Amino acid sequence: MSDFETDFILDSQTRSWQTFKDIEIPNRAMNFGDGLFESMVFFDGSIRFGHKHMARLKYGMELLKLKTDSVNLEEIESLINGLLPKGIFRIRWNVFRAESGTYTPTTQEVVQTLQIKEYNAPVQVKKLAYISKKIHVYPTYWCNAKTMNSLTYVLANQERAEYEMNEVILLDHRGFVSEAGSSNIFWKIGDEIFTPSLKCSCIAGVGRAAILETLRAKHLDIHEGMYLPEHLAKASSVWVSNAMGISYLENVNGVKYSTDPLPFLDHIFE
Repeated sequence: MSDFETDFILDSQTRSWQTFKDIEIPNRAMNFGDGLFESMVFFDGSIRFGHKHMARLKYGMELLKLKTDSVNLEEIESLINGLLPKGIFRIRWNVFRAESGTYTPTTQEVVQTLQIKEYNAPVQVKKLAYISKKIHVYPTYWCNAKTMNSLTYVLANQERAEYEMNEVILLDHRGFVSEAGSSNIFWKIGDEIFTPSLKCSCIAGVGRAAILETLRAKHLDIHEGMYLPEHLAKASSVWVSNAMGISYLENVNGVKYSTDPLPFLDHIFE
């Protein structure tokens, strides 16, 4: 199977997913970014980390005052199991406010769409990374949610491409390490593991949550906090993660790190 991709929209009346080529325009996703999305992996008949995706999505929906009882992960799993061949797929689940209108919302109802395509695992090693001096993340009460307001990451990755880099690291407005261009970030110093606190305005990543849960279950020494780039520079290993998996960083701002796989990260994304 090559270049596979298909799209679905949920009929809110029949609760059935239907293929579509077009979607009503204008809509509030396009006009205002008034919605959320989840990037997920479907594998072995179910969504990997499904309960974590649902928890984050519902958290964001509550912030936006959208009807949380309208989303159902089991419906998505049933669609994929009934329609597609066995395999591993990347799913983007878009949930945005219905209607169009002006800035002031007039409904809590949602439109849901799915984009399903082949899954491509992240590269194991990203050779060149840098810390952006121009693009920063800022505190809002929705900054930990995965909203459609993604201009920060669009501009950060545009800059990364212009610099011919493999990864960009973003600082918050105070200069603390926050996250990467589409991932959370971790590093290891000695036997201790570090990652930015959600107070650094990073997205509450599903991969991040899975790593934290696993490492705490193994009783490893892991810290969430506010760290300057100088702290990152002391690391022996640095890696970035999202729901797709993990990539190790080899060089950040000229500082080299080990890219040997860390045994305590094995099997988390399987």
